[in-house]
Amino acid sequence: MKRIAFISVFIAIPLGFLGCSQSIHAQALSEAKTPIVLELFTSQSCSSCPPADKLLGQLAEENENIIALSCHVTYWNHLHWKDTLSKDFCTKRQRQYVQSLNSRGPYTPQIVVNGHREMVGSRGGSVRRAIAADLKQPSIKPIELGLEGNHLNINLPSIAEASTYQLLLISHGDAHHQSIPSGENRGRTITYTNPVQNIISLGMWDGRPKNLDYDLSNTPKTTGYVVLAQKNGSAGKIVAAAQIKP
Repeated sequence: MKRIAFISVFIAIPLGFLGCSQSIHAQALSEAKTPIVLELFTSQSCSSCPPADKLLGQLAEENENIIALSCHVTYWNHLHWKDTLSKDFCTKRQRQYVQSLNSRGPYTPQIVVNGHREMVGSRGGSVRRAIAADLKQPSIKPIELGLEGNHLNINLPSIAEASTYQLLLISHGDAHHQSIPSGENRGRTITYTNPVQNIISLGMWDGRPKNLDYDLSNTPKTTGYVVLAQKNGSAGKIVAAAQIKP
């Protein structure tokens, strides 16, 4: 596991799935009707990250209601390889989560589930249990999205809790296969699921039903869009979400 401390020794993390946890929660995942948002903070320069990258892809394949995002941070780019997908805003977003969740990070691989649970992203059993716990008491409402030409139609639901929520539009790529010739993952080819390309604020929302039309004309073409509504700014608990691919 990587931390953003500037040290030369890195801590190894136990990897792989817990077989019993996978069998216990597989049915719950397949029957999910509510969105589940998984944000993996990762880096091509992190030797502990490939198992987490693989897990994220597997979870996305298991259930179409899982919104999986790979957010590539920048703080490991000094390790003899610059992550080709790294973004400064991913580093900033992770730091915001560290503050809001009082976590020990930032570190990689870190996964954030629905904006309010975080854990080591390669620990399959822990991630699946977090997903199952949120499915027992669904708290995320689906947003209806429609895409016509350059216009993204966003139909927001009603949220019972009176509050203000930050709306975010996240654009992402498709599966990205990266060969890494140097650094800690030298010689490996790794697949990254839905790498985040851009994050745009759509302003604040009061939780009442609302329809928005967003013009994508000035937005770079991409393979997918995610809309999130979050409490406490842009890195709080997610209360509504949806994904659409052109």
